[in-house]
Amino acid sequence: MALDQTNPRGGFLIPSRSSASAAAKQVLVFLIPSFIQNIVYPSAKPKSGNSNSPRPTAWLDGMRGIAALLVYFYHLSYSTHDVYTGWSPGHYQLLRLPFIKSLYNGPAMVSLFFVLSGYALSYKPVKQMRNGEYNALFSGLSSSVFRRMVRLYLPCVASTLMIVVLIRLGFYQSTMELANDADRLFGTREHHAWRYDTTTEQVWVWMRSFWGFVNPFTEVGLGKGIYMDGHLWTIPVEYRASIILYATQLGLSRLRPILRIMSLVCLMIWTHRVDNWTMTLFYGGFLMAELDIRRITTPKVPQETGATTTIKLLWSATYITVFLCGVFLASQPERNVENTAVWSTVMTLVPEFIIDRWRYWTSWAAMMIVWSTSNHRMLQRLFDNSVSQYFGKISFSLYLIHGSIIHTLGYSLLETSWRIIGEDRKETCFVLVAACVTVVSIWWADVFMRLVDIPSVTFARWLEAKCAARKPIEDKEEPAWRGAGALV
Repeated sequence: MALDQTNPRGGFLIPSRSSASAAAKQVLVFLIPSFIQNIVYPSAKPKSGNSNSPRPTAWLDGMRGIAALLVYFYHLSYSTHDVYTGWSPGHYQLLRLPFIKSLYNGPAMVSLFFVLSGYALSYKPVKQMRNGEYNALFSGLSSSVFRRMVRLYLPCVASTLMIVVLIRLGFYQSTMELANDADRLFGTREHHAWRYDTTTEQVWVWMRSFWGFVNPFTEVGLGKGIYMDGHLWTIPVEYRASIILYATQLGLSRLRPILRIMSLVCLMIWTHRVDNWTMTLFYGGFLMAELDIRRITTPKVPQETGATTTIKLLWSATYITVFLCGVFLASQPERNVENTAVWSTVMTLVPEFIIDRWRYWTSWAAMMIVWSTSNHRMLQRLFDNSVSQYFGKISFSLYLIHGSIIHTLGYSLLETSWRIIGEDRKETCFVLVAACVTVVSIWWADVFMRLVDIPSVTFARWLEAKCAARKPIEDKEEPAWRGAGALV
């Protein structure tokens, strides 16, 4: 029986059982991961086009998704494992082998994210440059610059405020002892957020920290994450680099394609010489988008001959070889390099002016992986499948929320498993904990994507429309997980 009765004191209607049940059902359905929702509640809206034919740049999203997952594995494991040493005397474990090590090498994924961001943010502008659509180009660039800060930082507000709530509820305090235990967490021990005496003080510290985090007008703290989540150090770097990239696109937009390509090569040489590896990678992505559009728009050969088939096979072998070389370089070790086969020689080739030598070859690896994949359909299939595409959608959210889950649920489960199973079986404990934390992280990233990330796109567009002097030219909004470099 419904309970729609008027409260004599308040004058409002008490929700009926049916309405409360419907609301609860909606909440429960919302909490179900989106890929399960799509199976249980298939959309009635017909899909346009051939669903079996992925977009030409779908592999970008999938590659970003896989990279985000590998970044998560890196952060999950580097507190309790040595992830920095390669295959060398005394360290002959299977996971340290070249190629395999690239699957959990965080710095390599950072470089990959930057190249992908440069590529994704340049692909459509390059098309407009080549088509002479300058009005649409300038409108799109001004829109992108306006929305960029909102798109990058608004989800960070939500993720760090979530940490504030977890701190006040005592979740961070309960794992504080393990987080500061150098004997049990002998690897990289991240900063563990502190619980202040009052909520007001906690929020005030968060606000001051966030103000420095978003301030783009100072080099002090640039590239440093907000104190609650050190993983966010790349967001200010991403923002600064993307704004410079937009300015470069504007400056080079009216050049002939060949002159634009030559200018980008010169910019990459310049940024490499001054050791600005971030802009080298962003410009590398810009250059690859330019080359990709050039390749697509080049007239096709009417018919294939034996010679053209041979040339195609040679190019295919070249792309696969470059891709494999990139994966090898992505496994660059950071410790005991002088005793590591091959790497003891390769590292001597790093120029003396490079400061972060441990990022040098991973940067080249990222460009090799993206370039080869952009040119080879078989390599693209590794990243345009449904699994990779799903991780692409949640990549930015996974990056934002995985740190707090590791510091709370992850550390708590580690202590519990060590107590029950025994610290002498740490690998077994780690595998069990990793499985649990991974499931929770993917689930919450999916929810965060729909609750915060996607609405941020809508809000940025709405804010632009409200602030614009006149109605902007309609421009398709790219999802957050495609345009934002969700990084380590």
